[in-house]
Amino acid sequence: MKDLILVRGVPGAGKSIIADIIKHGRADRYMIATDDYFTDRSGNYNFDGSKLIENHAKCRDAVEFAMNDDYYKVIIVHNTFTEESHMEPYFDLAKKHNCKVHTIIVENRHGSASTHDVPQHSVDRMKEQIQNNIVL
Repeated sequence: MKDLILVRGVPGAGKSIIADIIKHGRADRYMIATDDYFTDRSGNYNFDGSKLIENHAKCRDAVEFAMNDDYYKVIIVHNTFTEESHMEPYFDLAKKHNCKVHTIIVENRHGSASTHDVPQHSVDRMKEQIQNNIVL
């Protein structure tokens, strides 16, 4: 059985760092984020809100591809996932492909800023959303 790990947190919390630690350089662990689709070949991040829905779909499609590939044992998705509904498509994929789901919430106790220059008012809104959507 494969493992699907959803890494949640507000911008600047360190989701990508935690995902990279979990991946630990292992080729059989697939790591992806919707933000990957806003990054060009030179490594420049270019957010375009008009492509957000499309890029979330691309991320989900890539996850399903990895679930179908026998090579990958662990799939790591590091998105904000501030609301339960944002994770539901991944829960559905996990059920369809018999994957065990784990969620990790990354807190920003170190006070780091978003690497993608997300405005503070957006980060504050996301903090409130994620606090109201934690299932214990």
